[in-house]
Parts: sequence; C-alpha cells; structure tokens
Amino acid sequence: MHLQLDQARNGPLRWRDAVRVAAPDLRRDEALVPGSVDCEGSLTFTGPDFLLQTRLRYRHRLRCDRCLTPYEEDVDLPLAFVVTAGGADGPAAAAGSGDAHGAQELEPEDLSTLVAVDGAVDLFRLVCEQVELNVPMKPTCHAACRGLCPRCGIDRNREACTCVAESVDPRWAALEAVRERLTDSLT
Repeated sequence: MHLQLDQARNGPLRWRDAVRVAAPDLRRDEALVPGSVDCEGSLTFTGPDFLLQTRLRYRHRLRCDRCLTPYEEDVDLPLAFVVTAGGADGPAAAAGSGDAHGAQELEPEDLSTLVAVDGAVDLFRLVCEQVELNVPMKPTCHAACRGLCPRCGIDRNREACTCVAESVDPRWAALEAVRERLTDSLT
C-alpha cells in the first residue's frame, strides 16, 4: 500500500489496513509475525511537510534468550514521522556532503523523517522496518526467567537442577571474604 501525499493536501488522509508480513520480507530471522500487522493512522499536510501518525498492532513470535523457549508477545506501537517530498530516488545529497562513497552521518532528527519517493510513502516497507526495529535485543519470555543450567542444560524454569554450585575461583576469594563481612555487618 502506498500513501499518496496529494490526497492529504486538503485535509487529513485517514486509513486502516492489515499488512501481511512474511518471514522473507524481513531481514531478521528472529522477527516472525504469524499473521498480519494491523495498521491505522493519518497523514496530515503541515506545509511544506506532512505529519504521518500511525499505530501498529501485531503479535510476534520470539525465542527466549535465556531458556530458548519460543513465546509470543502482543505489540502495540504508536509512531510519528515527518514526511518530506523527494524526487524519484529521494532528495539529492548536498554537494560536498558525505564521504567518498556518498555515506552521510545521520542526525537525531533524521531518525523520525521519511522521504516520500514519487509523492508516496511505501507503507509496506515502513511496517517491515518497524517490525524489525521492534525486536528486543535480548528477548526473554518473562522477567523472572531462570534460563538453562550452564552445566547440564536443564530448563531451570521447569525443574530443579541437581548440579553442584561451582567453587569460587581462588582469585576472587578475597572479595568473597569482604562480601561476607559486609553481610554480617548489615545484619
């Protein structure tokens, strides 16, 4: 789906759509969205730019980083972007800016700015990008997840581990003594 900027010049353009996102559409393997992303929002002309406000609602499937258990999580993601009109390939880079390869450093305001190509915003690409960006760096099934035992590999959320606690590395023994003294002085 493409949002045409011209349709929002005389008043806000409101829309609601279900965007089907499949695993091949995403660049991150861990970002699996079984189903579609419900997307609604508005595009408003603010002269000379546009304000795009949208809300994405979907359910994604992740794998816990601690216990490796797959789990699903609901996502409700409000977003706002400034949309600027660009040319056929976006705005031309300013002469002399960037390095020899044309790369430019992004400023904080650039992160909330979209460039409309040929007078339209590609909603599908925007949704895919936001799903990818919203994957947690270290997903966990719940905050109290105890993870896997590093010795036997048992899921400590499901059953108790019978492994013996590792002995203290002798290099840390002096710090252990300090910790015991501090604990004794607090009680």
